[in-house]
Amino acid sequence: MYRILIVDDDRIMREAFKVMIGKIDGFEVCAEAVTGQQGVDFYCRYKPDIVFMDIFMPGMNGIDAIREIRKMDPDVVIYIFSAYSNFELAKEAVQLQVREYVMKLVTFQTLKRILMTYKTDREGDANYYLNQIQEMVAEKDFRKMYYSIGDVVAQIYRQYGEDPGKLKEIFGYIGHRLISSVNMDETEMPDVKKLFPINTEFLTEKVVGEMWLFRVINYVFGQNSVQRYPVLQSVFDFIEANIYSEIGLEKITEECAISQGYLSRIFKSQFQVSVMEYLHMRKIHIAKNYFFFTNSSIAEVAERLGYSESSYFSKVFKKYEHKTIQQYRKSIFA
Repeated sequence: MYRILIVDDDRIMREAFKVMIGKIDGFEVCAEAVTGQQGVDFYCRYKPDIVFMDIFMPGMNGIDAIREIRKMDPDVVIYIFSAYSNFELAKEAVQLQVREYVMKLVTFQTLKRILMTYKTDREGDANYYLNQIQEMVAEKDFRKMYYSIGDVVAQIYRQYGEDPGKLKEIFGYIGHRLISSVNMDETEMPDVKKLFPINTEFLTEKVVGEMWLFRVINYVFGQNSVQRYPVLQSVFDFIEANIYSEIGLEKITEECAISQGYLSRIFKSQFQVSVMEYLHMRKIHIAKNYFFFTNSSIAEVAERLGYSESSYFSKVFKKYEHKTIQQYRKSIFA
């Protein structure tokens, strides 16, 4: 469901928009603001996918509000709806990357055309990549996902690697759809933008997209397995709280009051890997973040992740990445 913020001091127009939007599948009004400043505040609070902005309002006008929103998010889709046809305003709107400048007395057909165009643009190529990822999740094979995710991300970057705005849009859509695929009430569904914020500064680096997508898919694997075996929730909670410590199967089962045999059996049925293999893959993923974003030594990263010996950590890294840490670092900065 795409979320829309309406910013307009005209109550009748807001109500008209809400009624029309309610008749278009896949869209909902998440908030209404009556001033430009309130529009900026509500954007921060609700993080909508689309903003409908009036121009002339009490206090901060629509153009200034858009300017403030653009400082926070250069990629959010904004439409201006105005009762005035003004060349100078239209020119400013173009400079602020407004998607469309529409006369305010908009018909249902025009609004539907605008929103369906948005939906088609956003979902076209993204669905192709989403389907590949959903197949990975459905197979319940964490190891296969670990090694296949790079191929999907490589396809995305071959097509959009130079366009951070499009990359953010595709990853945001995929993340939203993956999380919404976990059976939960709409009111309980976490906001993917808050749960997994996207580092747009480095998003044109393929490794950053891969690391982000891994986190999302790991979350979905976990949620799906907890639905089948609720006892796993305490296991994942413990792992998350202690992922930077040296932990093993015995410690996990002791803290979560579950037998090793039972945990090993149900975990393998949901992930096709052992608990310890899963732990190593999670830690290697975090290590890759350190190697990309910091100049930390191998020994420093090993210590941060609870490996008492850097030589053992290096062996684990090579086992799962099929290359040494030095080779990995060269590959991501090549």
